[in-house]
Amino acid sequence: MLPNCNTQKGFTLLELMVAVVVLLAVMISVGRIFSTTSDISASGRAISETLQQGVAMEQQLRQDIAQVSREGFFAIRSVAVSNDFKGEFLLLDDSLPAEDLIRFDQLVFFTDGIATPMLNTVNTDFAGQGLASMVYYGHGVRFSQLEGHGEGANNFDESNDPILVNNPTGLVAPWYDGIVEVETRKYTDSQNAGDPDERFTIVANGFYANGSQGLPNDWTLCRQAIILGDDDFNPPDAIQKTTYMGKGVSSHTIFPWDPRIGGNNLYPHVQHGRVDIAATQLDDIRQSVLQEVEFTGDPNRTWRGAATNIDQQELISSLFYWPRVEPYPPTAIRYDQALMMASLAEGCVSFKIEWTYDEGVGEATDANHRWFTGYDYDYALPQPWFGDAWVSSDLGDPYAITFDSLTRFTSLANDGSIPHVPAWSIDPTIIEPTFSFGDGHPVAPVPTFDGSTGKLHEYWAMFGYNANTPFFENEIDFLNDNVNADTDMDDGLSPGNPTWRYTPWPSALRITMRLLDRDNRLGAGWTYQFVVDLPEQKQ
Repeated sequence: MLPNCNTQKGFTLLELMVAVVVLLAVMISVGRIFSTTSDISASGRAISETLQQGVAMEQQLRQDIAQVSREGFFAIRSVAVSNDFKGEFLLLDDSLPAEDLIRFDQLVFFTDGIATPMLNTVNTDFAGQGLASMVYYGHGVRFSQLEGHGEGANNFDESNDPILVNNPTGLVAPWYDGIVEVETRKYTDSQNAGDPDERFTIVANGFYANGSQGLPNDWTLCRQAIILGDDDFNPPDAIQKTTYMGKGVSSHTIFPWDPRIGGNNLYPHVQHGRVDIAATQLDDIRQSVLQEVEFTGDPNRTWRGAATNIDQQELISSLFYWPRVEPYPPTAIRYDQALMMASLAEGCVSFKIEWTYDEGVGEATDANHRWFTGYDYDYALPQPWFGDAWVSSDLGDPYAITFDSLTRFTSLANDGSIPHVPAWSIDPTIIEPTFSFGDGHPVAPVPTFDGSTGKLHEYWAMFGYNANTPFFENEIDFLNDNVNADTDMDDGLSPGNPTWRYTPWPSALRITMRLLDRDNRLGAGWTYQFVVDLPEQKQ
């Protein structure tokens, strides 16, 4: 008889359950590893993307600064906005604390060098180039909801533009919420010889559109280059100025209102973002800034004086409207395609500009061989930078914003609060103007926030045409003040020279940007900072 063989085959239910649990644990662990690896990889790509974007912007700015023209002016506008500007529950950027400051700084200067504008070249013929350009860095504003060229219009040459200059609904800024007035203009072809008088003509206005700006990942940093080109001898307001070499559409001037032209004519085409040529040369701009309307007979334009209704600084500041930019043009027509030319980077949440003077700037020796000190910094302290901002609740206002300015530095140095020595020859108030609502020409007033205190504040720094000469022609009296250099330091109280104020240019700029990646994987974004030295002054 065979023995009883009760051999067990397979696994018991308990063993299977244990095996399943172990397998699940392994799968979960492996899944977490893959998920973590994927997140790390995605974050790495986001960091790489924003880093590449930052490097590209740095290279472009360095290239422009290397070509900066000393025949123009150099101007900075710093705007600091509290993140809770719209209210405690309506933060500008949800990824930042409510008390953080977001910067919307702007920079305008001129460059030398050959530049080619956007032209209507139907063949390969030479179509003209410019030898100098005005360059703007800063945020732009977007109105993607506006109709493009020929959309919804019987006339194919018509297109809608927001009114950014002297807009009755308020100053349109990158954080703006509300309506904006809209006008329809004609954009005839540059080679259209039929009726050039119709170019830029307003054919409809008085209607409004939603002007609210998007979220921070839509905020666009601009580099707007306006080529300076004037190819005829016609008056500055002639209709011929709207074409360049017969192939490019041009604005009459870089300014929205120009004293060389006078009257109440408005030229907002640069702010509209649809042109990249202005029929002004560097010498024309110098005349606009330094002279009155040519036929009035007054050769000088005062800085901060009451003799005229607009001074040099007010005219320069009129360039600081945030221009329109559309990274995604509404149509393929070139007038709409032009809207994207200034787009440098999307998702630029904060753009901050600081500037500094190197030691020795402002040093002067007069005709009597008397030496006056330039900036002399204490070696134990870092070199000062101007343009940073912080909330200074100790002033009584819990939201008061203070800028680190040259004026503040000079005051602290003079009263011994800091061990630095300011330059004797430089009046900081000449470089750092303040504006009030309504300053400038009524057609294109200064785009100021009325010296706002509280959750928004701005700071201007302007450097004019005289960066080298601190003295009058007698080489004894300082240009910035008419006091005796033997006994008094320049205090800015006397009129000095109304035209050639001594405004040495910055020695360097420090740029700080906060960039968001496209998929918003970095949360508050990536901060990128660099320093750009300005070329040495030409003596």
